[in-house]
Amino acid sequence: MVRARHTASVLEKGALAVGVAGAALVAASLVGGAVSVAAGVNAWSTAWTAEATLAAPWPMLMVQSAATVAAVQKRRRTAAVGSALLALSAALAGVSGFFDGQLARSDLASGFVIAQVAYVVVAWVAVGCAGYRLWGLRRPHLRPTTDSPK
Repeated sequence: MVRARHTASVLEKGALAVGVAGAALVAASLVGGAVSVAAGVNAWSTAWTAEATLAAPWPMLMVQSAATVAAVQKRRRTAAVGSALLALSAALAGVSGFFDGQLARSDLASGFVIAQVAYVVVAWVAVGCAGYRLWGLRRPHLRPTTDSPK
């Protein structure tokens, strides 16, 4: 009985963590795009494209949003697929700035670069939370132990 409550607690905490982290990642991109426009670094037409300096491109935002919604579901398979997609897309968002040349560009102010680093941190926190959710969804976690009352 204690094991069942513990399992439910892990599943609920994992769902909450991945939901908050996924929402924070999407919100960071939405706010980041608006901030980059306000700072004059991007135009509205490029703030959520491959030219974005403080946001994920809009197709990635759609994947992250859908993955977050799926990751918090009670159905194990749906939650597992959503968590895996969120982990992959957040990891991609977390490393893409290193490869596309947008992270810490020489023409960006230091405050803007700090915001970019904060976005990368949010992305990697989302990866961690998605991993935690996947760990909580493991099937062996739900099997009763031999010392459980019958």
